[in-house]
Amino acid sequence: MTWDYRRHPSRLAIVAMLTVNAPAWAADAPASDDQLEDITITAQRVGQRLQDVPVAVTALTGAALDRMGITTASDLGRIAPNVNFTSGSGGSTQLRPYIRGGGVSDGGNVTSESAVGIYVDDVYRARLSGAVMDFLELDRVEVLRGPQGVLYGRNSSAGAVKLVTRAPESTPSGFVEGGFGTWNERRLKGYATDAISDNGDWSASLNGLARGRDGGRQYDATLKKDVGAEEFQGLQADVAYAGASPFHGRFTAFYTNLDSDGQYAVPTNPYANGVESQISTLSGSYNTTLSPYPSYTHTRQYGTTVNVGADYDGGTVTSITGYSHLTNNWAQDFSGGVPASALGLTTGGYLALYIRDSTSTQHQISQELQAAGKAFGGFLDYVGGIYYFTESTRQDILQSIFLTPSPQGYAVDTDSYAAFGQVTANLTDRLAVIAGGRYTMDQKHLSAYYGTAAIQRDDTFVRFTPKTGLTYKLTPDTLAYFTYSEGFKAGGYNGLAGSIAQINAPFRPEVTEAKEAGLKTELFDNRVKANVALFQNDVHDIQQLFNLADGTFLVDNFDARIRGLEAEVSWRVVSGLTLWGNASFNDGTYTRGGSSATVNVQGKKVVNLPDTQFNVGADYTVSLGRGTVSLGADALFRSDVYSTIDNGAIGHVPGQSFLNAYVGYESGAWTYRVSGKNLLNQSGYVTGFGFSVIQPRFNLDPRTVLGTVRYTF
Repeated sequence: MTWDYRRHPSRLAIVAMLTVNAPAWAADAPASDDQLEDITITAQRVGQRLQDVPVAVTALTGAALDRMGITTASDLGRIAPNVNFTSGSGGSTQLRPYIRGGGVSDGGNVTSESAVGIYVDDVYRARLSGAVMDFLELDRVEVLRGPQGVLYGRNSSAGAVKLVTRAPESTPSGFVEGGFGTWNERRLKGYATDAISDNGDWSASLNGLARGRDGGRQYDATLKKDVGAEEFQGLQADVAYAGASPFHGRFTAFYTNLDSDGQYAVPTNPYANGVESQISTLSGSYNTTLSPYPSYTHTRQYGTTVNVGADYDGGTVTSITGYSHLTNNWAQDFSGGVPASALGLTTGGYLALYIRDSTSTQHQISQELQAAGKAFGGFLDYVGGIYYFTESTRQDILQSIFLTPSPQGYAVDTDSYAAFGQVTANLTDRLAVIAGGRYTMDQKHLSAYYGTAAIQRDDTFVRFTPKTGLTYKLTPDTLAYFTYSEGFKAGGYNGLAGSIAQINAPFRPEVTEAKEAGLKTELFDNRVKANVALFQNDVHDIQQLFNLADGTFLVDNFDARIRGLEAEVSWRVVSGLTLWGNASFNDGTYTRGGSSATVNVQGKKVVNLPDTQFNVGADYTVSLGRGTVSLGADALFRSDVYSTIDNGAIGHVPGQSFLNAYVGYESGAWTYRVSGKNLLNQSGYVTGFGFSVIQPRFNLDPRTVLGTVRYTF
């Protein structure tokens, strides 16, 4: 694909008129009601105004998340360009995150590592099956696009998502909220914070969520029951110290537990032979499955974070310690139910021809020591430190393809060591130079079995990832920047292999070389914010999987070039009314095939990278009677993508459009709100794959509505 705006003039118009800083509403109050808020973020590990950060980042406050009904990581694509987060295909809790075409599709396996880092209070969460966010009481979310190869824990090669939870406060406050929604969803959420010392130096908070829903997300016509039932409980406790001394700290403990009746694939026509026009669901709807096998998902996670710091003249030294333990068990039939006639049987009915039953455990510990501050009278800004991460995982899988069982298992121990630093030299009050780098060494030990065969091996992956750049203040309210940066993801092992030889052939590390030029502006007395980023990512040895004719998968290394333009705008039209939007235009293709001759990908489109994506929205607040009415809506328009590297028809996802909206009324301590997702009830699927007569796809969430009542104290 090449861009020719002479042929598509409407695209330029949309960029100019609608693409603005997605709803980056944060805690810092504006000077007046007809101005946009100034946003303080920590994308570079220190507090900075969003408009002063030379990084493509979108931020959203916890209040805005609540208002818009953004409760899962999959919703983040509604507010940020070039973000495509969907559910994976390994249990109902797996996340499949992609930013600028970089991501991972097999997050249900302990051998997998994401190219998009998920961080909660600056602690990396390694397993995508534990990326639960709706129970957290969030201060804000930051979505960083492009490789984060210097300042972030596991050196993310495509981007990062920072979930920053609300810290305890010394002034007593809190809320209790109840809700009811689609599929008899029940929600009870609460938060409370207060001082726990007489002088207010020590404070504590507690927040929790219990929710459940009945089946109804899909209907299993073979088992004759609604499926999609779910029960969840989450709890987080915090204690913080913020006294007059140079020391400050925070201790966090959390627990989550989720039980659901799992994920169900939808079978498609096994005789379509890859002809897209002939692919249709056997059940008549993507909301109906035919599998005779009852799925399930059970995920439990608990952990702690200790963040302590001390201020010194010109800076702060910080220690961040994180621990978590995860149990993730799931089982499902990936075929979705194949007609017995497809195997030449005359018994009728449907067969479960691709079953995976997985039990896994994981625990991780991370430790970061960091110093950040200013030197030489403010001439130099610096961040630097050391980082250690260790993870132990085990997964046992009983797989059955075409009714033939085969056991396999993986235990992976990882130790990662890193030293990092970044400095910004403020040459003048307008011009600054950025220089930084990170040295990463990942050591991995694999113990695996496939049937009766076993393997033990050790591998080490090392990389230095630099970052350089320039920033220039064109005006006090306009920042231009150019950066070159690299991101790294260590090599690893194929957790979907079909032989011990495939397991014993680790794939190589993935390296992203990124060039980015950006412009961040504030206009009309801070009533308009407009940010633009132009980027090129050259990804070497990108790690991608593809399925073989026997139902197993290979993970191989390929090269890709991804170019794109992103724009974000927000406009405070009048007091109480904000319009916002963003857009992305991309061109991404594979430039080199892998070492296997099984699949030819050169010249094919990069997976999960739409050519175009538009998000537009509006938020309006007005006084009514003794209270305030708030209402808003946002729409997402995304062009078609391929979810498989071979660009096959079964994995081709057509363009999709989504409409979400909310309306609320706040009067005194009471807030009433109704929010809806996918209000147009866009049907379809997020991914699919196929071999032989097994041709499954995985459905989109249908329309949902949730009503809540909150009492604030």
